[in-house]
Amino acid sequence: MKRVTILLHLTLLLFLGASSMPTHASSDLIPVEHFFERSQYEDVVISPTGKYFAIKASDGPRDQIVIFDREQRKITTSFAFGDNIRFAGISWVTPERIIFTGAKFVGYLDRQGGVPSLYAANADGSNRREIFKVQRSGFTILNLLPDDPEHILIAKRHFADGGEAKAHLLNVNDGREYFVGDQPPKANALLTDNTGKIRLAVAYEETRKDEYGKGTSWFYYRSPNNDDWKELKLDGLTATSVGFAGFATDNRYAYMYSSHDSKTQAVYQFDTDSAEIKKIADNPVVDVYSRVNGLNDETVAFDFMPGYVERTYIDDSPSAKLLKNLEQAFPGQRVTIRNVTRDGKQAVVFVRSDRNAGEYYIFDTETLKAGYVASPKPKLDPLAMGEMKPFSFTARDGLTIHGYITLPNGYDGSSPLPTIMNIHGGPHGIRDDWGFSDENQFFANRGYAVVQVNFRGSGGYGQEFIEAGYRKWGREMQDDVTDATLWAIEQGYADKDRICIYGGSYGGYASLMGVVREPDLYQCSVGYVGVYSLPVMKTDGDIPSRESGRRYLSRVLGDDKAELEANSPAFQVDKIKVPLYIVHGEDDVRVPMAQYEALTRALKAAKKPYKSMVRDEGHGFQKEQNRFDLYRELELFFAEHIGGKRSSK
Repeated sequence: MKRVTILLHLTLLLFLGASSMPTHASSDLIPVEHFFERSQYEDVVISPTGKYFAIKASDGPRDQIVIFDREQRKITTSFAFGDNIRFAGISWVTPERIIFTGAKFVGYLDRQGGVPSLYAANADGSNRREIFKVQRSGFTILNLLPDDPEHILIAKRHFADGGEAKAHLLNVNDGREYFVGDQPPKANALLTDNTGKIRLAVAYEETRKDEYGKGTSWFYYRSPNNDDWKELKLDGLTATSVGFAGFATDNRYAYMYSSHDSKTQAVYQFDTDSAEIKKIADNPVVDVYSRVNGLNDETVAFDFMPGYVERTYIDDSPSAKLLKNLEQAFPGQRVTIRNVTRDGKQAVVFVRSDRNAGEYYIFDTETLKAGYVASPKPKLDPLAMGEMKPFSFTARDGLTIHGYITLPNGYDGSSPLPTIMNIHGGPHGIRDDWGFSDENQFFANRGYAVVQVNFRGSGGYGQEFIEAGYRKWGREMQDDVTDATLWAIEQGYADKDRICIYGGSYGGYASLMGVVREPDLYQCSVGYVGVYSLPVMKTDGDIPSRESGRRYLSRVLGDDKAELEANSPAFQVDKIKVPLYIVHGEDDVRVPMAQYEALTRALKAAKKPYKSMVRDEGHGFQKEQNRFDLYRELELFFAEHIGGKRSSK
């Protein structure tokens, strides 16, 4: 583990030079493995005394957690729980004990096997056990209770309680639970202040008679010095429009997200003493992207992402000043504090950007010096990556659409490029954003422009924008993708005769509908774990297996069979004129093999040729070798049809 020490205000270039990051010429073809191998350092968390790092790493097809003793400069323990078990949410609950979640993943775009269970282990590897097993109940961690070495506070949800959250103390050593109560009835979400006291609650109830997402909501709060719950009544404030974002250090003011009086989700400061609420941060284009925590885990800022990241600070605290200084040291990058020692003297800082897959540093808050710890993608030189630029355009019906284009490193704009339209999944509530994408950078390294578009129905631009995509699959949503393609041609980025369309999940659907609706616009299409028959989507997979899922599908797709078929690639294959590559996972529960079979059966009946790859995977390939094979095949496929670069291997 290489370590360097640098002054806070050195430039990023000096940072990278000092840490001996790999270097590549702009024309080098970087091996596919460097982009898609499992990250060696996906998370780094410092212990309360600063003695240890808990590191989430990769061990082939599984995650592992490594405890590194910083004083002894050696690993004290490491462990994994079996193939396809992924860890998340590592937190130190005492100077010698961590908690974390573990769940089985079969596809990186979904989870098979249920929600994660909660585990704990000591720094020396002892007393490693499951402390909350998800069976008939789920959980949410409410507060780590740093002054209570025995317990954390969780919200427990039993299946028989209709989603009601009930507070429990959970013993981190033996997993025993103690019911706390102390919340209003039917609460679905709870928020504690910085002391661990439950202070806010939201309740939501929806009957079959209610339109999907339009049930009844209640919002409750408690004053700083009063244990009685009070109901807050505010026009437009609903459980589906509000989210909690922590407390100020004084425990009087709470922060929350809401869109009750604006088209986009804004940040509000709620005075739990006077019940006054005021807007403190918003953006007219996009919702809040994320909360930014300070040295004491207090809320200090909020990030918005209309194009690049825009950060709004809500105070001038020492944490805010520190983050601003760090941003000066890492210009053009997004800087966050991962966690801090109990005395506040050492912090793990994470830095990343569109070109930088991420770097962890240990930062001394007194000397203002930092030491490089690790990188998730150490073989990728940020200076060899392509730039990701935001754009917007006006769609054919007047709606403003936003997106991103990633360009090959060193591109001078002198001539149009072979282009890949990379369409995101979801689709509703998901968005493309500014940041590092191993997939986009791989394609850019092969000489392609990569265009991503947040078509109507995407998340992040307000609820009205999401709902603008309801029942518009294959129509207005597809028009937005087409208009983004035409924008890239008109701007001189895309060579009109060398464009392919590609995507996963809903993106696979849009990639096939793209060549159905616009048979002469694209030169090839790739569908990756895609939806190809909307009637099949209404009956097969994990979404229609639940009542809430069936209601959701009726809301976003409709129930007219003829309309569903008209907007399904599997029913329109006669219009396809270009080469196809269809990729699927045999164990996919989100988009099951019935979708692949519906499309390929129709293609065979119409005597339409296609290539395919089917692997023993879920909703998105996560096994390293399968990912290597997939992107090598895509490299060859795109090069054959639109003429990008390819390696000789």
